[in-house]
Amino acid sequence: MKKIILSILIMLVIFIMGCTQSVEETSDDAAGMKLTIEGHPEDQSTGEVKEFDIIARNWEFIPETITVNEGDMVELNIKSIDVTHGFLLPDFGVDEKLEPNRDVHISFVADKKGTFGFYCSVPCGAGHGGMRGELIVN
Repeated sequence: MKKIILSILIMLVIFIMGCTQSVEETSDDAAGMKLTIEGHPEDQSTGEVKEFDIIARNWEFIPETITVNEGDMVELNIKSIDVTHGFLLPDFGVDEKLEPNRDVHISFVADKKGTFGFYCSVPCGAGHGGMRGELIVN
């Protein structure tokens, strides 16, 4: 019985020493590392903040054209006023569901020039295919 208890104690001491050494090594290695957090576009903006209020309804976005400059922080406040819609702007990684009468806030940096389409991504009726608009980045 003493051998079993002694074996368990030795294993426990070895385990605790291993955990302590692992923590110390991790702490030393992490001291010189730089942490980069992605997904905060406000840190990457080089231009102005451009804010737009958009209404989604009956197969249209109002306004259907948004114009900004490259480097601008784009802030969209979108609200569906009838049924559930979606807002898909694939070139900027935006895909949001728009529940009726709920405000949805979307932020991103317009980091490339061009004309980019946005679309309703949730089937919403007979005119769903025509529910689109464009983002123009100068």
